[in-house]
Amino acid sequence: MFSSGVMANSTLYVDDKVKIPMRSDASITKGNIITKLGIHTPVSLIKKQTNGWSHIKYQDKQGWIISRYLTNTKPIQTSNGKLKQQKNKITQLNKNNQAQQQTIAKLKQALSQQQQSVATLKAESAQYDTQVLALSKLRNKMNNLDQTNTDLIDQVKLLKSQSSAMHSTDFLTIISTLMLFAGLAGGYFVSKANENRNNIYTI
Repeated sequence: MFSSGVMANSTLYVDDKVKIPMRSDASITKGNIITKLGIHTPVSLIKKQTNGWSHIKYQDKQGWIISRYLTNTKPIQTSNGKLKQQKNKITQLNKNNQAQQQTIAKLKQALSQQQQSVATLKAESAQYDTQVLALSKLRNKMNNLDQTNTDLIDQVKLLKSQSSAMHSTDFLTIISTLMLFAGLAGGYFVSKANENRNNIYTI
């Protein structure tokens, strides 16, 4: 109910537990329903008639509604309504929390994969360092072998030189010996020839 002192263009509210039809004219006719208004729906009063109907405006639509379903008292939100809103907020927060938990789980999984990748890279790096160290040792051994090979080549050259010198010395020794023997033989034969000559002269 609202008093007759309510002015036009003021805001009124539907005051009933069920939806109230807004009609195209001030009569209850089956085909003149524009829409149905729920409880606490705000409407603008254009004019209140003495026949029990009120001319109203709702969402750019004008129509008629029975005056006794309107009130000028602004509805106070009940505790049930507040509780419902709180429940809705809690439900939304739970949904957000679940979404965040899923995101956290995905991030943890990605972090675990990254940690595994880092561990694998560290193992590969350690293996690479071991291989580099082994290669360095092999290079040192190769250098040592090269040096040993160079020393052996020098020793072989020295031995060849000494052997060549020894062969030259042996050849000269043989020639000298042969010449000595030839000289001795020549002296012997000369001595014999002289001796025979002396014997002939003696006869």
